[in-house]
Formats: sequence, C-alpha cells, structure tokens
Amino acid sequence: MRRESRKRDTKEKIVRHAIRLFKEKGYDNVTVDEITQICGIAKGTFFNYFPKKENVLLHLVDSYGELMKEIVLKHREERLQDRLMNIFRELLHIYLRHADLLRLTLIETIKSAMEPGGSSTNLFVFQETLREMLEGAKADGLIRSGTDSGVSASVLAAIFYHTLINWSGAADEETMAAILQQHLNAVWEGMAGE
Repeated sequence: MRRESRKRDTKEKIVRHAIRLFKEKGYDNVTVDEITQICGIAKGTFFNYFPKKENVLLHLVDSYGELMKEIVLKHREERLQDRLMNIFRELLHIYLRHADLLRLTLIETIKSAMEPGGSSTNLFVFQETLREMLEGAKADGLIRSGTDSGVSASVLAAIFYHTLINWSGAADEETMAAILQQHLNAVWEGMAGE
C-alpha cells in the first residue's frame, strides 16, 4: 500500500514538473534530463513511468476521463442534441482555457493513434462515452434504431476534434461553439430523422 502511494506520488510529481516546464519553455525545448533534474529523480525512474517525453502529455489527456464522466452526468437530463452540444461546449471551454498545453496533447494523441499498434485511450474514452449516450437514446426511441451508435459516436468525435484542429488558432470560443453547432446540426438530421 505504501509502495503504491509512493509510486503514484512520483508519477504525479513528474507530470506536475514536466507540465510547468512545458508551459515555461515550450514543449520542444524541454528535455527528459531537465524534468528528472527538477524532480530530483534518476533518468531511469522517469522511464519506469513514461517510455518517452510525449507520454507525459498523453497521461495528462487520459486523466481527463473522470472529468468527461462528470460533464456527461451533469447534462444527463437534457434533450439529446442539447446534451451533446453542452458537453462539447464544456470540453471546448476547458481546451481553450489551457490551449497551449492541450494543443500539444492533442497533437501527441493523434500521433499516438496513428502509430502502428498505437492507441489513444482518451480518444477511445470520448467515443465510447458518446456511443453509450447514443445507445441510451436509441433504447428510449430518441434516435433511429438502425443507426450504428459506434459510427455515430465516431462522427460526433470527429466533429469536435475537427473544430479544435481547424479553428482553435483562429477563432474565439463563441465562434468555435457556433461552428460545432453547425456541424452537429448537419449530421443530426441523419441520426435522429428530424
């Protein structure tokens, strides 16, 4: 029990200091040596927790899984299309509030998903959360029963990430939310048959 607590503390310490360095110096300007030095750990210890520097960013994004669940629960009583949009709005707000760091994590997430045998758990968690919402809506007769929830969830996730990738450097939060709403409206008719 004590050993697990120390391991968790060490991992959190690495993440906390690495993020601070990334923000101060820029991700590309930070080395593993600098991270280990500021943490007061050996380089081997770093690699026990993270195979590469990029994995620190991936860990950060993966930790948003719990936050995603909280956001989804908060909007569970809303009409499905409103619920989806409000979830997207909250995630967009979080992303833009921490844009410099989360832009890096998004890039690393996409790279990780594209590597042979690579996976991106946060992309999977996001899509799976959307799929479960759609399955529930299907069971309640709110969307067409013939609609594949996995495919629909993939499309919805793509809308969100597409907006982040294409607009986060050029548009403010309200503009991006309006773009998300337009895209959601464009696919909604096919999913809900409205």
